[in-house]
Amino acid sequence: MELLDFLTPEDLYPELMAMSIERAQNWGLMMSHISEAQKFTKGAGILVATLDTGTAVHPCLDAAIFGERVNFSDSTSVMDMQGHGTHVAGIIAAREFQDNGVIGVAPEARIMSVKVLNDKAKGNYGWIEQGLQYAIANGADIINMSLGSPSPPPDSLYQQIRAAAEKGIIVVCAAGNDAAAVNYPARYEEVVAVAAVDQNGDIANFSSRDGNVDVTAPGVSIYSTSLNNGYAVLNGTSQAAPFISGVCALLLSHSRSTAGVDPIKNYLDMLVALDKVCDPKGRAGFAGRDGNIGFGIPDFANVNWQGQTPPPQG
Repeated sequence: MELLDFLTPEDLYPELMAMSIERAQNWGLMMSHISEAQKFTKGAGILVATLDTGTAVHPCLDAAIFGERVNFSDSTSVMDMQGHGTHVAGIIAAREFQDNGVIGVAPEARIMSVKVLNDKAKGNYGWIEQGLQYAIANGADIINMSLGSPSPPPDSLYQQIRAAAEKGIIVVCAAGNDAAAVNYPARYEEVVAVAAVDQNGDIANFSSRDGNVDVTAPGVSIYSTSLNNGYAVLNGTSQAAPFISGVCALLLSHSRSTAGVDPIKNYLDMLVALDKVCDPKGRAGFAGRDGNIGFGIPDFANVNWQGQTPPPQG
């Protein structure tokens, strides 16, 4: 089966950085006021499958990894040898380590590491289908796919996504980085399609966009975990998608653990929940979804938590 490029240059060339607290601060967490949500939930009990290049050993991630890493690519190693998957996993669920300033959106969620792209970041739809089957069979609550292609997949891949949706699994995908139409598999109806914005809240110049976008998230100059216990900055909708997977983990955990909160049973419920937490200014004045940015950017600053007070922090 032909190997395809599911990642683009925006994803592949990190600016490796010396660790410093000042530079490590993630502007996206502040833009979306994630700390406000984390007063109520940090994603406990939620399992997020990352279908990517795998994950590396890293002090910020080791406690987050669930079970054994698995590999469906033609790589000989189950570990991430490229860096992309490790960066994605850190955005979702990194545990803060030695005050380095790196913390995931949902730092109590768990990561199921599913390698479907090889060490050159190439893959095929067959590997992705196997990854989907594994995630569905092994209890994933959310599936993150920071990958995409303008080439339509075989119908068998769409059927796997539908199978996940029917089980109530939330599938989150990167919109793409070609500044054109939303890529596959993000353009499927059952998928939460994520475009990228920059520090000004503007859609990133590289981000794919059209009416298939459901939500936008930070995707420019995103600092997260990388290879060799290190850290890196990457740009891409590949970074925006795990941000939203983390947000979904927060919402899903809160829904399951708190009496009186509307249950989130499927992707349609999740879209309603995302609509409630997204900044209405991100809709460009429209009632509902804007054609390019969906519901806009998550912002927990003014979320109505139904009058609840935060649980004790201990």
